[in-house]
Amino acid sequence: MSDKASTAEPVTLVFTWKVKKGKEKAFEAWAHETTKAASQFEGHLGANWIKPQANSRSYTVIYKFDTTENFMRWENSEIRHTLLQKAENLSHNQTPKKLEQITGLETWFTLPGSLTIKPPPKWKMVIATAIGIYPGGLFFQAVVAPYMNEVPLLLRPVVLTLLLTPLMTYVIMPNITKLLRGWLYPQK
Repeated sequence: MSDKASTAEPVTLVFTWKVKKGKEKAFEAWAHETTKAASQFEGHLGANWIKPQANSRSYTVIYKFDTTENFMRWENSEIRHTLLQKAENLSHNQTPKKLEQITGLETWFTLPGSLTIKPPPKWKMVIATAIGIYPGGLFFQAVVAPYMNEVPLLLRPVVLTLLLTPLMTYVIMPNITKLLRGWLYPQK
């Protein structure tokens, strides 16, 4: 994470753990404990664990916090350090490596109630998002646009953005993700 990153913006970080053979169940129990502990911290927006694919023991966690400061409180906390010590005999890496900071559509594609999730391919995310944007845009055109004639042209997209973004994030995309679950996350 860059020191120049804005601390007032939400942050999503990705960590990967390579779990020792035969320690998978113990690691998953530890992951649940860690997620529960992180959820107690101010600004925690959620965490998703991605189980490894076949012939792999690499687990990935995606943490979401509302600000860099709140993430750093979790990262530097005593409880997190205690939990990391518990994981030393479960994984090959003593501390997880930070891979990347993500801010894209991946964060829209989490199933409610799921601890582990692997984001679908980007082309599927694009199609699902388009399916979600259509009813949101239609709603805007039918309900809001008739009242927008007095609003200056340059402000109309601001109104659209302020209405559509929360609608997409909290209503439309969670339902689209559930509706398209079998296509987005096919069972092998």
